[in-house]
Amino acid sequence: ADVSRAGAVVRATRDLRLALVDAETGQFGYALTGDVRYLEPFTAATARLPEIRRRLGQLATGDRDERLLFREIEANLERMLTQWQITIDWVRKDDALRAQAVIQGGQGKAIMDPLREDIERFERMHEARATRFNEIWGQSLAAVRVVLIVLLVLIVGLFLLLTRYAQGAVENERRQRTLVKRERDRLEQAVRERTLELSELAGHLQQVQERERFNLSRELHDEMGSLLTASKMAVAWILRQGRELPAPVLEKLQKLDWLLEQGVQLKRRVIEGLAPSALSNLGLKAALDGLAEQLATAGGPRVTVIARGLPQEPADETAIALYRVAQEALTNVQKHARATDAWIELDCGAEWIELRVRDNGAGFDPAGGGGAKAHGLRGMRQRADSLGGTFAVTSVPGQGTSVLFRAPTTEAIPA
Repeated sequence: ADVSRAGAVVRATRDLRLALVDAETGQFGYALTGDVRYLEPFTAATARLPEIRRRLGQLATGDRDERLLFREIEANLERMLTQWQITIDWVRKDDALRAQAVIQGGQGKAIMDPLREDIERFERMHEARATRFNEIWGQSLAAVRVVLIVLLVLIVGLFLLLTRYAQGAVENERRQRTLVKRERDRLEQAVRERTLELSELAGHLQQVQERERFNLSRELHDEMGSLLTASKMAVAWILRQGRELPAPVLEKLQKLDWLLEQGVQLKRRVIEGLAPSALSNLGLKAALDGLAEQLATAGGPRVTVIARGLPQEPADETAIALYRVAQEALTNVQKHARATDAWIELDCGAEWIELRVRDNGAGFDPAGGGGAKAHGLRGMRQRADSLGGTFAVTSVPGQGTSVLFRAPTTEAIPA
């Protein structure tokens, strides 16, 4: 602190000397010539003086002698500024001779010489303190060096003492790491096996689910379909034969016919949801087109289906997985995305078939889990795992969502 303070004092007193030289030179030149251009150094110097005096005042906070010396510097500086201002005022009053007489009278020199001596004393006072601080600091450093050497010797001794025990500890740690690694590898293998089992089980359950859906849709088509069709035909026959029936009865029969027609349509929608007939009869592209049309009819977004490189139909298991992923993705778009447009893109390569469903909706933060969409996303991922494929979701809030499902091409049948 004393060293930095001494440096600050040297800089401040140097600035003060320069300002005094500039002010004195400008005042003297103006007194001799009367040319106001000579006052520019004086004006600039006096403008700098308040800041320099403030800095010196902040530094002069030491002992009583230091404060007294600073007050003396301040008093001489004020007297010097007053003396200079008197000569400048005489020149401005066109009495240059009197101004020169004031300068030659020696009063300014009588003030300036003690002022310079006080400034030098102020510098020496701080330099002496800095020197004393450096001496004390050097002694402290020497003592610290001795202490450090002693500590270093002790540390080296302790290090040599502990080295003997460290070798055994290192060997023991190596054995422990080997055991831990073996156990970790065993647990990881067990996890992989269990994960594979769960994946195979999930795939099997999905296949069973699809078969049950197919069987249920066939039973609905055969049993309920025949019942609804027969009922509708019976009502239609009654309507044709019963023209003389009372108007309320005819109205009830007509409403019953309408309800039966609604039941037939509901049966068709349920059957299509359980086992889409377009998928088995017309192929994957036609089934996706039907899915897009169904969503648009239900008031959802406009869906565009794009199929590239699809010379043949994928295997049944792959086709139903692709259809279900597209169905679930479009359901999420309709429920959550608030989108106006969606796209289904189907690409088929030599080894992979890829399905991408994207929209221009609200999007979401995947790190947040997806909220209500999480279960559907997990189901899509499970379908990909069961087929040995991959699944990825890309979404940014406000920029839509993209779902990518890739499955390997297995044995396929000609389209």
